Amino acid sequence: MKPFLILIAGLILIGGVPKVPVSWPWSVAVVVPAATAAVYVYEKDATKIPTGVTVGINRLNRERKIVATLLEADTTDGTGDVPEQYRPALDAAKRSGMPALVVLSGSTVIATAKAPATEDDITRAVP
Repeated sequence: MKPFLILIAGLILIGGVPKVPVSWPWSVAVVVPAATAAVYVYEKDATKIPTGVTVGINRLNRERKIVATLLEADTTDGTGDVPEQYRPALDAAKRSGMPALVVLSGSTVIATAKAPATEDDITRAVP
């Protein structure tokens, strides 16, 4: 038995490991969540909103039926807190750096685009 194992080990060293096709009895599907909202987060004192961004936001609202909005980073509600629907977007934008377009599925962040400047940047960022 030992000579047989030495022969196999030698063949593997010389020729490499043979490639054997493997087929699995199941398949794996990658599901990308559908975007339900897109929020362009910016700091009004640091940047201006590029025209292409406003056009892209408008296009997402009209053509893709995604709720797309602009959010100034210092926005608060009557209690002085960030409105609940904007908290995940604001947190993601702060982590990636502002300005940023944050794409959400419900309250889950699915994509972030740092500093988009054109309409194409906005539409490409939304899966």
